[in-house]
Amino acid sequence: MAENTFYFSIVRNPIPLLESSYVYYKNYAPAFRISKDVNEYLASPMKYYHPADYSQNIYARNIMWFDFGYDNNAKDNKRYIQAVLKEIEQNFHLILIADYFDESMILLKHTLCWDLDDVIYFKLNSRSQDTVQTLTPESEERIKAWCSLDWKLYLHFNQSFWRRIEETIGLEKLEKEVNHLRMRQKELMETCLLDQEAVKKDRIKNRALLPFQSGAANILGYNLKRDLDNRTLRTCQKMVIPELQYTSYLYAVQHPHKKRKQLGFPLLWTSFQEKTQLLTHN
Repeated sequence: MAENTFYFSIVRNPIPLLESSYVYYKNYAPAFRISKDVNEYLASPMKYYHPADYSQNIYARNIMWFDFGYDNNAKDNKRYIQAVLKEIEQNFHLILIADYFDESMILLKHTLCWDLDDVIYFKLNSRSQDTVQTLTPESEERIKAWCSLDWKLYLHFNQSFWRRIEETIGLEKLEKEVNHLRMRQKELMETCLLDQEAVKKDRIKNRALLPFQSGAANILGYNLKRDLDNRTLRTCQKMVIPELQYTSYLYAVQHPHKKRKQLGFPLLWTSFQEKTQLLTHN
């Protein structure tokens, strides 16, 4: 990458993250498979979590620590943790917080001198509430201990996140811009969406817009309105295309002479015009 490349990442509270990982990767991670639910797993994680299954169990403990390139089974050593946090700060110009996603988008906008429409989004890859497992208070505390590396990473960057906002934007201006973002998001949803919200997988009419379904989760998606003009349609498509389909499109744009990646979906594009034709066909 060029020397002036801007690097940023995002972290999430390890408590809801572990529950989410349990549901999404229930059938993949050996540590999750045989436990009845997330609370049973957390009551005695070492009963299910075996070092021999290390490569498949990354979702079951300190997943963020692993994603940043470190050993998710490392011992909770103060000097080691401080060294890793310092290294992450050196490698990344900005760390955002998923739990404050709107606020994160505003901070990103300011940091990169973007416009509001550059950070407007529709939530993708979310699941229906009936697949969310309720954590007991005991389980929440156990996550802090079981995923202590992630917990300390989150606490550190949550503090630096709010400190940076206070130093660069200010809480009063942040609140105003978050409200503008949400108003613009609502406008786009009213313009684009047939149902005005995300719907369960069995209600998605255009199968090309069906998100990848993982584990026990019911991943939500969107239905676009019919008869949108071409410009509006292109904008709306970009807001709702699921991650794997969009990755395939980006790959084709970045590597036009390479064989297109086959992801098992009916929608693989060579051009935006082709994408438009396929997405509007039912």
